[in-house]
Amino acid sequence: MVSRTGSCRINLDYLLDRADRVTKLCPHWSELARQRMALCLDEEMVLGRSLWDFVQGGATQQLYDMLIQESRRTGRKLAFNYRGDSPGAIRYMRMTLLPGYQGMVRLRSELLHEQSRQRAVYFTHAAYPCRPELLQCGLCNRLEHNGRWYTLDDLLRLTDVIDDLMPTEVGDTVCDGCVTRIEIVTGVRL
Repeated sequence: MVSRTGSCRINLDYLLDRADRVTKLCPHWSELARQRMALCLDEEMVLGRSLWDFVQGGATQQLYDMLIQESRRTGRKLAFNYRGDSPGAIRYMRMTLLPGYQGMVRLRSELLHEQSRQRAVYFTHAAYPCRPELLQCGLCNRLEHNGRWYTLDDLLRLTDVIDDLMPTEVGDTVCDGCVTRIEIVTGVRL
């Protein structure tokens, strides 16, 4: 696996108003979206829209909303680590929430470490209320299958539930380990 840190860092800043609409993006936002072939995330497509149009999964949205509201309410900076993987890369990230004037909150995502996957894996997110075979934690990206939590690499090695030809459908959750970790590092009771 190729490992990258240092000059290949992803640092994204975006500002939310009190209604959670994106009002400002860092200067290199659109360039990074083009590099990542995420044209739907170009500046023109993001500004003025709700953050919740871009955060997948109800459980992940609920967790982020609780942290944003807590930062607004207390005026405290909150920070936590998470995974921001792509199909071909494992990305260890850090999110910092910085409260501002009149309910504004600045969110800063920083790439801490990135490594290439040996095999690209694609997921689609299940539409509720169906119960997909796999649940994916929106923070650590571990997958729950038959009552056990796995890293993607372990799940690929131990089972055949991931299809190489089609995107695998996953449901959204936040695992108990991540809830506990977020509570510890932020001091926010979830």
